[in-house]
Amino acid sequence: MGAGGAGFPAHVKAAAKAETVIMNAAECEPLLHKDIEILEHFTSEALRGLDLMRRAAGASEAVIGVKRKHADTLKKVETEAKKFDGMRVHPLGDFYPAGDEYCLVYEVTRKLIPAGGIPLDVGVVVSNVETLLNAARAADGLPVTHTFLTVCGAVKRAVTLRLPVGVTFSEAVELAGGAAVEDPVAIDGGPMMGKVITDFSQPVTKTSAGIIVLSRRHPLAVKKAAGRPVYSRIGRSACDQCSYCTMLCPRYLLGYNVEPHKVMRTLVFADKDRKLLNESALLCCECSLCSLYSCPEDLDPRNMCASAKSDLRQAGISLKNSAVAKRASFGLHPVREYRKIPVSKLIIRLGLEQYKKEAPLDLKEYSPASVRLLLSQHIGVPAQPVVKEGQRVRAGELVADIPADKLGAPVHASISGTVSEINSEYIEIQKRRGLYACD
Repeated sequence: MGAGGAGFPAHVKAAAKAETVIMNAAECEPLLHKDIEILEHFTSEALRGLDLMRRAAGASEAVIGVKRKHADTLKKVETEAKKFDGMRVHPLGDFYPAGDEYCLVYEVTRKLIPAGGIPLDVGVVVSNVETLLNAARAADGLPVTHTFLTVCGAVKRAVTLRLPVGVTFSEAVELAGGAAVEDPVAIDGGPMMGKVITDFSQPVTKTSAGIIVLSRRHPLAVKKAAGRPVYSRIGRSACDQCSYCTMLCPRYLLGYNVEPHKVMRTLVFADKDRKLLNESALLCCECSLCSLYSCPEDLDPRNMCASAKSDLRQAGISLKNSAVAKRASFGLHPVREYRKIPVSKLIIRLGLEQYKKEAPLDLKEYSPASVRLLLSQHIGVPAQPVVKEGQRVRAGELVADIPADKLGAPVHASISGTVSEINSEYIEIQKRRGLYACD
């Protein structure tokens, strides 16, 4: 399955037919380093996975989208890419959100994905760096048992780790030296699109990319944790319709009919049920640029768009039957190049400048006492257990499989041990010392 945020089953993309396949190595979320660390340390394997995807999709070219600021890695990748047919590197600027599929596909191919569509609509398949590394290893018969993630923020040392899937967030933080603040919370994923968590006993999944530890009182943590009643009330009282949220929106600048300022305007005119039925929200990619950078009033257009999507779904309105889908694109905005947001400025705006540190890869093996493997780590239906409680399993053994004719991804044991619990959400495996010679 894809190791990116969505967790889309990779075998479906591999079965598609495309003209171009792209390795998304943009990694534009501030502070995260796992993709570039993989590309630096596992260059040959990752590019072999890209070549496998190119051949599976019948594509004529394979492109690595990586930021030019990683000069040494970029040179290494360019040298390795010459060993594969039809492979090239496309240097990217250090902007956010360079890794958004709509933006990346345009930068690499100059093609615009249809509104509400997917890259395949313009003959492109996009895959995450770690996904392609896993694909190369799968070709060698190795299942996905580990994941890479950056642990940074308010920790003793910023580091990128390779951990068994199913270890807890607290274990990952301890491997980074522990939290350096009292009463910590964490952002699961990047600071822009990640979510705030307070329960560090949650398990790491195949799509985990980063854990950013912050004080519970950090302004970013406070804002991201606010609920709909809070951001709706503040937005209704303070939005002055300056339209910066729209003017700097990366999808709007590509010519799509997404206008978050109009969703904010709807707050004022919403009825007593406070339902937001502005269809402009349907094209929002929820990158959070409007909420965490653009708005001078520090309001939350991103969550208002997310709320509007929910309200529209309840009203039976989707992009397919909406009026906004019928509007013609106004084309690429003439000043798009000058409205791209540098990540360096974004970090300052987020209040994360003190945490702007390298997070080098530490490949030291970690052997947990137990893991909890979520059955739903991906888009589609949950995997179905194929083991029983009390059963002994080895690392790499299949423990849950895809239901017949359903979209999903299998789950493999990340450690050797005994299945101690199975429920509707996860399979728990506990390790026993000396159980296997390989332990």
